[in-house]
Amino acid sequence: IVNFSYYEVYITSLRAFTGLGFPYGADEDAAFMTTWLELHKLGGIQKLSELSNQIDQQFNGKINLDDVKSKKSINLRCTSLLMKGPSLFDYLYEETKKIQHLEVALENCIDPIFIIPLAKILSKKLESIKASWLNDKNKKVGISVSKNKMLIGEVENSVEILDGQIILQFSMNDINKSFGKTNLNINNIKHEINDAIEQQRLAESLNPNLKHWDIISKFAHRTFVPASDESRIRGAGGGDDND
Repeated sequence: IVNFSYYEVYITSLRAFTGLGFPYGADEDAAFMTTWLELHKLGGIQKLSELSNQIDQQFNGKINLDDVKSKKSINLRCTSLLMKGPSLFDYLYEETKKIQHLEVALENCIDPIFIIPLAKILSKKLESIKASWLNDKNKKVGISVSKNKMLIGEVENSVEILDGQIILQFSMNDINKSFGKTNLNINNIKHEINDAIEQQRLAESLNPNLKHWDIISKFAHRTFVPASDESRIRGAGGGDDND
C-alpha cells in the first residue's frame, strides 16, 4: 500500500494530464475530478489509468453548440468527460438558469463516473442535481446532490437507461420538481458525502492502487526536463509545478 496526501495525488494527476496533452486550465479541471474521486475512494486514479492510452494526445474539449442547443440528448461521441465535461456543465448550467429545470440525456459516454465530481463542482450554484447511468456491472447508479450533501446509490428499476447513457436533471429551485415520468429517487445508498466527511478524508492519506499509480506517474514524468548539463545551467528541475 502506498500513502499520499491529497496534494501529492493532485499534483501527480495534474502533471499526468499535462503529459497527456491537456491544455492549461483543462488539466486543472481534470486533475481535480480525478483526485476528488480518489479522495472518496471512488477509483479516480484507476479510471484515469484505464483511459490514459485512449485520451493520450487526443484532447478535444470543444462543445459544438449546434450539437447541444435545445436538444433532449447530447451525443458525446465517446469523448471523455475529462475533456468535455467542464464546458458542457457550464453550458447546461446557463440553460438551467433560463428555464429553472432541465433534463437531458448524454449519449455514448465512456466514463460516467466523472459525472460525480462535475456535479460536486456545480452543486454550489444549483439547488438540486440528479443523475443516473449504468455501471460496469450493468447496475443503475444514481446520485442526488442538494444543500451540500451528495448521496450515491441506486435508482428505481422503472427508470430506463441505455448503455453509455447518462440522464441528468438540474434544478435552480424546488428540489421536489417532477421531471415527467423520470423519477431519479436514490435508494440503497452506498455513499454519503458532505463537508464534514470531506474534511475528515482530506486529513487522511490516499491509497491508490500501485499498478495504476505507476501508469499515471509515467505520464507525469513526461513533464520533467531530462537531466543534462544544459538543463542544470538553466536551473531546470528545482521549481514547483507553477514554474
